[in-house]
Amino acid sequence: MRLVVCVEDRWGMAFNGRRLSMDEAVRERILEFTDGTPLWMSPYSERQFGDLPAGREICADEAFMDRAGQGEYCFAELCDPSGYREQLEEITLFRWNRRYPADLYFDPALLDGFSLAASEEFPGTSHEKITMEVYRR
Repeated sequence: MRLVVCVEDRWGMAFNGRRLSMDEAVRERILEFTDGTPLWMSPYSERQFGDLPAGREICADEAFMDRAGQGEYCFAELCDPSGYREQLEEITLFRWNRRYPADLYFDPALLDGFSLAASEEFPGTSHEKITMEVYRR
């Protein structure tokens, strides 16, 4: 499974059962690099993707992390992916480069055994600078 997560500067993912932020440029990037591969997420996350390009589908399911197979992408916003350590093949982090209140955190120990394969900064629609990092085993 290839995990996709958005984090703030202290690894926060969500606060009070809600995502910390969302950004149209991030969604476009996710749809670009997952094209041709199943993209799993919760129904909550699916709502932010709105109208998709023709022929593009999102696999939305409450148990999306359990349903994703090898090589498939999971966009996680409101769940702790730590229990899926053994299934992770790749981790893509979108860093908001800001501090937000959070009560659900990404465990940076999940990156143990992974190497940074790519890093790119780009302007978002809601953030001046977003950093995308791709980690691979």
